[in-house]
Amino acid sequence: MAVARGTDHADPSAEGRRERIGVLALAVGATAYVGLVDPERGGAYPPCPSRTLLGMDCPACGGLRGTHDLLHGHLGAALDHNVLLVPALVVAAVALALWLAPLVGRRPGPVHPPAWAAVAALGVVAAFTVARNLPVAGLDWLASGA
Repeated sequence: MAVARGTDHADPSAEGRRERIGVLALAVGATAYVGLVDPERGGAYPPCPSRTLLGMDCPACGGLRGTHDLLHGHLGAALDHNVLLVPALVVAAVALALWLAPLVGRRPGPVHPPAWAAVAALGVVAAFTVARNLPVAGLDWLASGA
């Protein structure tokens, strides 16, 4: 009996393996670039559209600088750029690891969060975005520092 393509996740097709390896290579390459080229000092980094057009921090502002700091072991500096960076990177790393599981002969885990978790995360990101842009003295630590 023939197995429909894409149904056996523990043994992906050659195309599926190439796709996963390509995404992994891209992630490793991008991370290496951010680790080697400090976003504070230049490099091929695009400007943040919300900062450029609106003069406001988006939820990801400070992410590149924070990632560079994390890669150099400076957790405090990374959190100073974007306090949501570390939890976001943990979620992204877990999702990527689950998606890459077939490369080592494992079944991929579920990558889709429950609806309540997605809504809660969106609420936290929205509240964070508003709070980091308010001109209130007690909340200035949330700004990206750009």
